[in-house]
Amino acid sequence: MINPVLRREAITTMRNWKTYGALAIFLIITALGVNFFVYVSMFQNYNLSFDPENMVVLYIVLASIQMGLVMLMAPAVAAGSISGERERQTLDLLLVTKMSSFSIVMGKLMASLMYILLLIVGSLPIFGIAFYFGSVSVLQILELFLFVLVSACMVGAVSVYFSCVFKKTITSIVLMYLVIGVLCFGTLLLLGFLFISATMTENGELPLMASIFVLIPNPGVAFFSMIDTQLGTDIVSSVIRNVPDASPAVLWLASHMWLLHMMFDVVVIAVFVWLSSRMINPVRERKRSRKK
Repeated sequence: MINPVLRREAITTMRNWKTYGALAIFLIITALGVNFFVYVSMFQNYNLSFDPENMVVLYIVLASIQMGLVMLMAPAVAAGSISGERERQTLDLLLVTKMSSFSIVMGKLMASLMYILLLIVGSLPIFGIAFYFGSVSVLQILELFLFVLVSACMVGAVSVYFSCVFKKTITSIVLMYLVIGVLCFGTLLLLGFLFISATMTENGELPLMASIFVLIPNPGVAFFSMIDTQLGTDIVSSVIRNVPDASPAVLWLASHMWLLHMMFDVVVIAVFVWLSSRMINPVRERKRSRKK
């Protein structure tokens, strides 16, 4: 049986013409950008031929744009899921139904991710251009979409929790963007500080495992780690300092940080969904009021 909250949001939100209008504009702009990239690439050769190896660069650019867009859209969509109901004074109507608080939170989270899932599926034909020229495989494209979707779920789960805590939607959105900024840039600054501190010690090197531990929450590093695994590039190695005497297991973890990040995302999703369901639990609110 479909979650009632998800079914209601699918009827009211996903049937709105603005949703598909924004999707169409995004796909049209992306398709025009791909055509422009192919057109410019042809003029780089003497005989106006197209080099299929350039599609690797196009795949990285498209994947980076989609990842960045999802990280920016997920808070804006999910941060108003509970606070919006509170502002419309309809949250109490949800709480008095037979639905559990966990079902309400899960329904709101899935409803918030519907548009992101639609965006990911809608961009499949554009990514199919890179597949057509043999730059990437279908499995690699599916891996990319799974990573982006899990990252969106993580951001959405934390956004829903902020929406339960704060009464204003704008407050939840701003705080979620701050959290994303800390995850993306704060971890890099912390790693740089650790590198500088390590150079002042006798060893002079930061252990590779410490670098991995600091960068696991970073979605950007994890994203480019997946790109390195798929295409054989060395983007993340420029951020992580390779230690020659590191064990093979640690080196494998350093080259597959995207898997560690996905595990981190799953744990964060489970924790914040549970916290959100407790925050809106009317029985818990009643016990709190009695204690006061």
